[in-house]
Amino acid sequence: MDLDRAAATLDAWPETVDARWPAVLRAFATHHLDDPREFVRDGVAMTIALDYHARVSAWVRRLDGDAEIAVRLAALAQHVRRFELPRRDYPEGVVGYKRWRAAAMLRHVELAKATLASVGYEPALGDRVGAVMLKKQLHHDPGAALLEDAVCLRFVQDELAAFAADREPEAVAAIVAKTWAKMSPAGHAATLAVLPSLSLSSRLVELVVAATAAG
Repeated sequence: MDLDRAAATLDAWPETVDARWPAVLRAFATHHLDDPREFVRDGVAMTIALDYHARVSAWVRRLDGDAEIAVRLAALAQHVRRFELPRRDYPEGVVGYKRWRAAAMLRHVELAKATLASVGYEPALGDRVGAVMLKKQLHHDPGAALLEDAVCLRFVQDELAAFAADREPEAVAAIVAKTWAKMSPAGHAATLAVLPSLSLSSRLVELVVAATAAG
């Protein structure tokens, strides 16, 4: 996929009047096209990174068509160049996983800020984008909550079925409950609304509905 088409794939806000928007789309598309992992969506070849960020960005807009620019930008950078920091480089187990996640998050924010600065965005906006990405104030920051909802909805839509296929029901129930706990009421409502359109087993649907009742 060429750069122009990749940037268009990422663009959930084609009517934006921000003159820097086309440049930042191309900058993040360049990052995502470097991912060596190939992916095909609806017959269109791309990379896993490009598909992931396009889907998160689309969910942000679907949830809030007036989302602040920092959240729109954070959606483009959520896992930027994560393919360069593979999980296998860290120890097995929960401790190793947490170390990997922490290192990855900090690197994503660092790269996001540098990319934004390269196309003319102010440092203050870069700091805001970083705060949204880190989600340290998840339940007190509407922007961070919106991004987390989009990330979780993309997981439910694109990965939950495959995640559940080779795991015990208890493990699946735990990840569903953990995902649900991170989401806002708006995210919960959107999840329940999209469930009928997904190819999920009745058991998986039951787990999500059970999480609703427990939450």
